[in-house]
Amino acid sequence: MLATRWWPVAAWLIVLRIESSDFASSRNTFGVLFRTITAIFRSMSPESVETINVILRKTGHFFGYAILSFFVFRALKYTQYDRLRLVLHRRWGIFFRDLWRAEWAVIALLFTIIAASFDELHQAFIPSRTGRWQDVALDTTGAIAMQLLLYARASHAIALQRKH
Repeated sequence: MLATRWWPVAAWLIVLRIESSDFASSRNTFGVLFRTITAIFRSMSPESVETINVILRKTGHFFGYAILSFFVFRALKYTQYDRLRLVLHRRWGIFFRDLWRAEWAVIALLFTIIAASFDELHQAFIPSRTGRWQDVALDTTGAIAMQLLLYARASHAIALQRKH
């Protein structure tokens, strides 16, 4: 059961690891993006493509680590469900603590910060990459935004449940 809950985390960490290699360096993503954009819009300047490249790369940081935070939160939530399912004498999901817990959010945030830090440390040793603390901050911001969304979703679900 544990493997079924945590495989998305492991798979996403592999995706993030591939993205932190030379394969996904700024130079390489710029080349692909430049060829694609100029094939569609014949007259795009390299400076404009570089701006788009930077925006896409930073957006990727934000959403990539938001997704990791979601997967860790989800794995913690359903691991807890699996542990309690046999002894729980009520339906799962009727209380707010079934849907969202601060400890799940904190663990997901810490996991994300550690993964982002190791990612940037790894990139510091690749000549075509840079390890930047600003990217860890951006990754953490994505993780925090995801946890706020999960909190809002859980609050909304409980409010709807109480209405009915």
